[in-house]
Amino acid sequence: MNDNPKHIVQEAYDHVAEWYLRWIDGQISPRERYAAKVLQHALSPQQPQQQQPPETQQPPSPRPRPRILDLGCGPGIPVTRLLLDGGADVVANDISPKQLAMARERCPQAHFVGGDAAALAFEPASFDGVVSFFTIFHLPRAEQKGLLAKVCAWLKPGALFAFNLATVDEEEIYGEFLGHGMFWSSYGVEANVAMVREAGLEVVEVEVLESEPDEGIEFMWVVARKGLGGEPQ
Repeated sequence: MNDNPKHIVQEAYDHVAEWYLRWIDGQISPRERYAAKVLQHALSPQQPQQQQPPETQQPPSPRPRPRILDLGCGPGIPVTRLLLDGGADVVANDISPKQLAMARERCPQAHFVGGDAAALAFEPASFDGVVSFFTIFHLPRAEQKGLLAKVCAWLKPGALFAFNLATVDEEEIYGEFLGHGMFWSSYGVEANVAMVREAGLEVVEVEVLESEPDEGIEFMWVVARKGLGGEPQ
């Protein structure tokens, strides 16, 4: 039996991909609301336009589509699809090849990158926003701050990162998910907030909500921001 946490997660999501698609389709979750926060912020003008004399005014040039990263995109719905439909240029990642193939079918306009989120590399300040839902707590918690620091580097100054974390203070949780092995890892709420700040991000919003499909299980939903100077404010 392979006890590598990332192989466990990849194989589990490959096996449950069809069920997961049926389960998530039409589900009401905070992830849509949080993804919309990142999208709306990325679409909003970041700098006021300088007024020009009427005789020299030119028609405003169209703003480029904001570039948003979706870490742990699953089958592409609802979040990748929401971002695309909202006018974003989306880069989507998932560790599960089966989930990624399903996302390509449903969101062919997106750019897809497979593999471990913690191993990705992008140019600094190359994204107008990042989202990551039900993903980070599948990484060993020793790697979670490193991923958050990478996201901070990838974000443009002032851009938002929306994500959720688990709230149980457990370094290793090996369990079962629909008959397949699964791995989770997490800090408690206060340690999670500290981790976000230590990664260089400003905490904008935090709420802890019970998961509607899973009674008694709580997730911490976070909006963080990269400081305008590239450092937390």
